[in-house]
Amino acid sequence: MAGLGVGGAVGGLIGALVGMGIPEYEAKRYEGRVKSGGILLSVHCDTSAEIDRAKELLKSTGAEDIATSGESTQTAKGQA
Repeated sequence: MAGLGVGGAVGGLIGALVGMGIPEYEAKRYEGRVKSGGILLSVHCDTSAEIDRAKELLKSTGAEDIATSGESTQTAKGQA
């Protein structure tokens, strides 16, 4: 039963990542890596300097497949 719970959680991973703006093909790749024992880490950065620093830190600790994506801003309904 524990394995079923993990499988369900990982299946929801694709939907969560796509909902965050990550392309589906990339989300599926991440899901495969997580299923095979990998760790998915998301880091929020406010500036390009923070992004560069996060990449440096991740690389120095042996991280693989480091990628960045930007957030799209959405205006509330009725606002310009």
